[in-house]
Amino acid sequence: MAVAVIADTIINYNYPQDGEIEGASLAMYVNGALKTNGTAMDWGVCPKGTVQSFGNVTVANTGNQNLTVSIIATGLPNGWILEWQGNNTFLMPDYKVEGWLNLTIPQSATEWPDWSFSLNGNA
Repeated sequence: MAVAVIADTIINYNYPQDGEIEGASLAMYVNGALKTNGTAMDWGVCPKGTVQSFGNVTVANTGNQNLTVSIIATGLPNGWILEWQGNNTFLMPDYKVEGWLNLTIPQSATEWPDWSFSLNGNA
């Protein structure tokens, strides 16, 4: 009696996949210094009736999604105005926008208000 042995050859190829999920990310620099989320901005002593300015506020799109960027103030009293030159700029990934950030303080100001601003990126 003859016994037949059949050997199966199994070949397995593996193809790892590389990718990432699209995401949004911004970085803000004030006069070249990175300002992370939650960092307080120091405007110093500000005379009433003046415009205070940071000459170079740069926002970089560090993510992989197109964004329109803006800086929006919250809590400023009437007559106080925050303006950023780069507001409503469309940024593709790895692009940046530079511009001044001005705070107008009215002549009627008597104390520093409790306010903040947010950096926004909208897809």
